[in-house]
Amino acid sequence: MLLEKKRETRGLPAAFYRDPAQLDLERSHIFAPSWQLVAHADQLREHGDYVTVTRSGEPLLLVRDGDSVRGFFNVCRHRAGPVAEGCGRRARLVCRYHGWSYGLDGRLLKAPFMQEDLAGQEPPRLAPVDVALWGPLVFARTGKGPAFDAWIGAVRKDCAPHAIEHMRFLGSRTYTVRANWKLYVENYLEGYHIPIVHPGLVRELDFPAYETHVEGNAVWQAAPLRAGESSRIYDPTSGFPDARYYWLHPNLMLNLYQGLLQTNVVEPIDAHTTVVHFDWFVPQPEISSADASFQEMMRFSDEVQAEDCSIVERVHANVASSGYEPGPYSSRFEQGVAHFHALVRAGLA
Repeated sequence: MLLEKKRETRGLPAAFYRDPAQLDLERSHIFAPSWQLVAHADQLREHGDYVTVTRSGEPLLLVRDGDSVRGFFNVCRHRAGPVAEGCGRRARLVCRYHGWSYGLDGRLLKAPFMQEDLAGQEPPRLAPVDVALWGPLVFARTGKGPAFDAWIGAVRKDCAPHAIEHMRFLGSRTYTVRANWKLYVENYLEGYHIPIVHPGLVRELDFPAYETHVEGNAVWQAAPLRAGESSRIYDPTSGFPDARYYWLHPNLMLNLYQGLLQTNVVEPIDAHTTVVHFDWFVPQPEISSADASFQEMMRFSDEVQAEDCSIVERVHANVASSGYEPGPYSSRFEQGVAHFHALVRAGLA
């Protein structure tokens, strides 16, 4: 019992970050049951619009079929060829390997030269995945887990003043981080490092007023923004005086600044490589990606991201050291990290 108590009050051991077998377990037991942000609604507006994406090693296909958005594994039921690539619009889905074609509802339409082989059999369908929409955000889930409303929980209610359901996609970034995905998430879940790692950001925030809240499968953090002519992100006319950072287990982040939404999806490639997908959404239809204030926000985001990537990559290298052992949590700033670790342990139990 003493060992178990010690493990619960300290961080994760090095194998959680360095062992490839650990990631295999996490994909099966943590990622598969969770909802993954896979697309935005603008990509799936018209009948036949489709988009392909890989999340946690799974090839996925999202397609607009009339009033519905459907999700499938992007895997032909013949010999595993891709039934779609990239994004676009189609009346049917045709495998790039042997030409098997499917309807937008996943029904097999044609298997060239195989009519006799399939005679008397139930025609195979594309394997489905669960799909859910929240405003401009499209989610999919490959395994069994909580319903979407239960998973998103109080975060949607807390975000209500920002009217995310009325936002639209504006721009994106993708970053590659040479570190384990959990280290990137841990860094996001605490403001403890901000004064040291982010000199520009700490000038924008009222850091002594920084707050962290934990509930269910979510963590959210908030800090008032500093007003002043030197501010790079504060707009007193926006009606939103603070920065808010929401995280949903295991790998979704929602950042709200001045009425704008930035989503981050943390995708593990292998035990030592992570890709972070950033998308920006805005409520005002008149804002364009060329808008000066938006461009400044993007530059500021790039600056903060570069600082985060640098320190996370150093930490990833250091957890391989024989001198590393899990340390204690800050009771003020690292409640979110401790909660994340508890969810990881519970998911793998």
